[in-house]
Amino acid sequence: MDLSLSPEQESLLTATTDWCRDALPLEAARHRTPTLWADLEAMGYCGMTAPAMGLCHATEALVFAELGRHLAPIGLLATAVGQRWVGPGHFALALPAEGKIRLFDPESATAAIGLWEGQAGLIMVPASARGETGLDLSAPMAMLDIAPAPNLIDDPRAALHLQVLTAAFALGCAEASRDMAANYAKIREQFDRPIGWFQSIKHMAADMAVRTEASRAQLCYAACALDDGAEDAAFHIAAVRQLAGEAAIANGRANIQIHGGIGMTDEASPHLCLKRAHLLSFIAPPSRAILLGDTA
Repeated sequence: MDLSLSPEQESLLTATTDWCRDALPLEAARHRTPTLWADLEAMGYCGMTAPAMGLCHATEALVFAELGRHLAPIGLLATAVGQRWVGPGHFALALPAEGKIRLFDPESATAAIGLWEGQAGLIMVPASARGETGLDLSAPMAMLDIAPAPNLIDDPRAALHLQVLTAAFALGCAEASRDMAANYAKIREQFDRPIGWFQSIKHMAADMAVRTEASRAQLCYAACALDDGAEDAAFHIAAVRQLAGEAAIANGRANIQIHGGIGMTDEASPHLCLKRAHLLSFIAPPSRAILLGDTA
């Protein structure tokens, strides 16, 4: 399996990085522009594997890692899956829990996609649903007190698709924390030296880098396995879901620690990545049975 990037993929990633820098600055994650969803649709990010575009999952996963690095709307996960397996439209992300359903990015969405016992399903979004700020300040959330029965999507690849994209978002989140911590370690001084000079900070930064590189390699392999229809695709996708999710939380915590006192404040940005990492940990979690090879 060839995991090297093609020239087309490299160009697409470069264009995505440049676009995200202008349209999705991390410091503006709490207050995105009203035209963001229209801009995402215009850029083609909402339906990269939809029949109209037909790109591979590997390319989409790499792009979503970059979008995840800038804390792109969480509903983009559901929208990308919906446009691939259901049809055109803007889909909210559904998170079932204890007889209720949390809807993320419900504004202007007519339907929501989530996982029910490992299978992707679709529910309708009430017109009255309005997103309010929750733990993740970049993800407006509405609560449905009564959980409607979902219309399950027959193709099992829809659930795998959601897991891959969630892992890609988690990888991007881990990379954002890594870069934020490394940049701060270069400019924050203690005892007349940048704190990155001290061995304890170096070790923390190195661990952050190792976690992201391991997750990125597994993401590429898992996405290619999904494209190829490999028999063990579900295992590799569960593996990257576990690796990337752990990397996002661990890097988010290390980022706050490296920032020290300012890292604990609301005005600084480190907490945004950690809160997004915790939210992602609840979305399309990996199956323990699949990870342990016990799928009977």
